[in-house]
Amino acid sequence: MYTNNKLSKAVRLAIAFGAASATAFTASVAAAEEEEAKVEKIQVTGSRIQRADIESASPITVFSAEDLAASGHVTIEGFIQSIPSMNGGMNGRQTNNGSAGAASASMRGLGSARTLILINGRRTATGDLNTIPMGFIERVEVLRDGASTIYGSDAIAGVINFITKRNFEGAEVIAQYDITGESDGEGRSLSVTLGNSSNRGNAVLSLEYSDRKAIWQGDREFSAIPWGERNGERVMAGSGANSFGTWTPYDPTSPYFGSNDDPTSPYFGQGAWVVDPQTGALRRYDQTIDSYNFAPASYLVTPQKVFSANATANYELTKDVTAFLEAGFTNRQSDQLMAADGTFWGARMTADHPNNPIGEDISVSRRLEETGGRSFRQDYYAYRMVTGLEGSFDNGWAWDISYNYARFTNASLDIGRANPGRYNKMLNPVACNADPACAAVGIWNPLEANSLTPEQVAYASVPNSPLSVGVTKQFMANLTGDTGDFSFDAGSIGWAIGYERRDESLVNTPDGGAVVGEIYGVTASPTEGSYSVDEMFAEVNIPLLAGVTGADRLDVSAAVRMSDYDFLSSHTTAKFGVEYVPIQGLLIRATLSDGFRAPSITNLYGPQTESNISYVDPCHQWGTSTASQITKDNCASEGLSPNIQLTNLQSASIIGGNPDLGPEESESYTVGFVYSPNFVQNLSIAIDYYNIEITNGLGAPSVTALVAQCYGSENFSAPACDYIKGPTHPIVNRPALPGSDYRALAANPIVSGIMATTQNIATFETSGIDFDVNWHADLLGGRFNVRLDGTYLRSYDYQSLAGTPILEMAGKFGADPNFGGRPAAFSKLRSNLGLSYSVDNWNVLWVARYQSSVDDINYRATALSSSVGSYIYHDVQGSYTFQNNLSLTAGVRNLFDKQPPYVTNNNDMNTLNSSYDTAGQYLYARLAYRF
Repeated sequence: MYTNNKLSKAVRLAIAFGAASATAFTASVAAAEEEEAKVEKIQVTGSRIQRADIESASPITVFSAEDLAASGHVTIEGFIQSIPSMNGGMNGRQTNNGSAGAASASMRGLGSARTLILINGRRTATGDLNTIPMGFIERVEVLRDGASTIYGSDAIAGVINFITKRNFEGAEVIAQYDITGESDGEGRSLSVTLGNSSNRGNAVLSLEYSDRKAIWQGDREFSAIPWGERNGERVMAGSGANSFGTWTPYDPTSPYFGSNDDPTSPYFGQGAWVVDPQTGALRRYDQTIDSYNFAPASYLVTPQKVFSANATANYELTKDVTAFLEAGFTNRQSDQLMAADGTFWGARMTADHPNNPIGEDISVSRRLEETGGRSFRQDYYAYRMVTGLEGSFDNGWAWDISYNYARFTNASLDIGRANPGRYNKMLNPVACNADPACAAVGIWNPLEANSLTPEQVAYASVPNSPLSVGVTKQFMANLTGDTGDFSFDAGSIGWAIGYERRDESLVNTPDGGAVVGEIYGVTASPTEGSYSVDEMFAEVNIPLLAGVTGADRLDVSAAVRMSDYDFLSSHTTAKFGVEYVPIQGLLIRATLSDGFRAPSITNLYGPQTESNISYVDPCHQWGTSTASQITKDNCASEGLSPNIQLTNLQSASIIGGNPDLGPEESESYTVGFVYSPNFVQNLSIAIDYYNIEITNGLGAPSVTALVAQCYGSENFSAPACDYIKGPTHPIVNRPALPGSDYRALAANPIVSGIMATTQNIATFETSGIDFDVNWHADLLGGRFNVRLDGTYLRSYDYQSLAGTPILEMAGKFGADPNFGGRPAAFSKLRSNLGLSYSVDNWNVLWVARYQSSVDDINYRATALSSSVGSYIYHDVQGSYTFQNNLSLTAGVRNLFDKQPPYVTNNNDMNTLNSSYDTAGQYLYARLAYRF
């Protein structure tokens, strides 16, 4: 086979220094040069064909274990999420409300569901990055291209393939300690890796433990108070359900019903009432002094403990057949903590209650502060076992068969949940006295702080303990080779064929109290489902030209995959690629591919629950707003005051699975080059353009877009209105605002019952440019490395529903449809610049992480912060290796303690918590010893 050594070196260096964040670039160059001299066929992520050259038509980046260590992170989450090709919202340590403890990756901003996570080329039962142990990883291969033809469903945006240590010998112990500049958020990790080899096999065992402590929102100035805005100023904007209760009469003819329309009143635009905790007088609710500050009781960075045990083994049965085994176990104990539950359903305090201030039934929103807060705990177990055989024939063909069994069990426990029926009963003297259990604890006065007794808490609050179990079974058989003597002048035709059978199942068992509707906001029914798929694929790589004028090399490749799901029609995807080397040192490459994503088992059978998703209310001060006349008429028809204050709202939406989903499809292409010029030694440049279009996309509709479209239609006639079921939907179960089909009766009459479940409704189209520039040189007896890598997001267009406006998210921040509708930034430019110098046993590193400015997609000139400027984070690290294989590393992430920006349109922490660093400066030290 013809090989171009100059180009092979260029591309190997480009891959070794690919799109990394906080990468040391210390040993990778030397390793890449050493590997160049070896002539052995390898298999790279994105192809099943084994080849002598690592370069391919698809852009791929490889990170070594040294690169991961140089990032300074304790877990893999921080490293992966800072790669520039990741964008939008991602769950992880900075997501307190909605992460359920998991950490995710979102390549191209298209969501974790379109970013396929593999371990050694095979699937896991979960995409949780917390299940990937740092110490067991040999390298990470990131394919920045669609790969449905090679790996099947889900590889729409790309693939992250974690390759574990397989031929490790000896022992390695690594310990690390992290702490913030504020002396909190401590992190500890310890990993032990053992390996041994014989002349016929090898075995590796890795044990790893990490412990991350919490940081509280109240411990950072930017998040200590939930801010809102009024008359051009920031004001306290916590929850209307406070510790001494806000209330509204049910009777629309009551003199206490309706909003205050006096512009000279300090309560202008407010509709709820309070019993003043200082004077006992009745007065209007004042958001600036009466709202509940939930921040001090909420996490800024969530705590977790992760233990994992992983092993690999291979044994040569004959000279041509090897048996292999992979095993993995992970236990994650994670916790999210938010402010105490409240009587958000509008607890009815009857007229005969001795503490009723007006002698008529009222709806009370009261924070149940005495319960100690809502704690969401997960005891998560992930198991993985792979066994198989691999071998080769005398003609050089290679084969493998394997069986992969992966399973997760998520035992959750929510503490501090309310039983609405019992809380309501304590507000009704007649009903309470008729029930011995209620009579034993007595009636409760919700209009006074600290009035809920421990006995009443025990009577009316309940834990929620759902259980989810998911299983993935995967059988694979592959055969790869080339045509040998039957070849073109440029070389043999490489090929691969294979078969895959996959079975997926999910069982969700809700808490018994939730099934019977006794836990507020957790109404659910048991769900169970499964599916199977049979798939066959074929791939070829044809060398057309080599060593001729104008074409040192010209290869074309093609792949096809047929997928037959037991609940969908069969589907075929195809991919084509071109690799062209016009001159030595320059590779021009392109791909064109179809993509296919079947609904995941969670998409289909996940339980439906309430979620409080932030949204922009079109009726906020509608009397003086720039809203259309139709919108104003609809707001007026609900009886809303023209001056009503509706800011910083969280809807009562419904999220979860949908068994009626169909597949989504995509088309994508990439065009790029890798160049290593002869006139500049050790310089490598790679630039690739990408374009991805998704139709019939699986996603949740934008709550803001649905509400805007509904209220912007005459007499609420738009199709979007069908998605708003109102507060009486059984999962939401709140009293309705008189005169409105969509709003709840509360201090802030929020739009409720919005169906934000997964649906085939969305279209996505995104394009951009990836770039990598690497150069190294000998300097002053050492090695100096420069690395610049990044992604320019040219466009990101999303349409949540037919007929709704297309949202152009590139360079914007707003509701991310792949992040539960929570706001996130889609910066146009994300890049990392790394400079490192190594001499003798010393190494120093500086990295600058950059993300460009963004504007609110719902830009309002009157908002105090609808724009965020560009951000640069600086990381530094130094290390020294002693003669006895002991190394000491110390570093700082976010060296200058850059604080996150305040934005008006936020979901939590007054900022875009998944897009910017919330913890601040982190200092760390690491010891590594190998023997």
